[in-house]
Amino acid sequence: MAINRLDNKQLTAFIPGTIVDVKVKVGQQVKQGDILVILDAMKMHNRILAPIDTTVKEINVKPGDRVSKGFVMVVLD
Repeated sequence: MAINRLDNKQLTAFIPGTIVDVKVKVGQQVKQGDILVILDAMKMHNRILAPIDTTVKEINVKPGDRVSKGFVMVVLD
């Protein structure tokens, strides 16, 4: 399942869950559709994808972190 939410270049959690994996690093160039983060919510692994070609500016999560709905996981440049 591929889900992302872009609000002012901030990717936020669409549902509470646990971060399974972070696939990118700060400063990394990404293309639209690249997987940034995997969020486990309701026993489903949700891929958070890059909505545009851009650079990763900030990563606010690490594997094992629990996030609430609306939490800013990744900021894009």
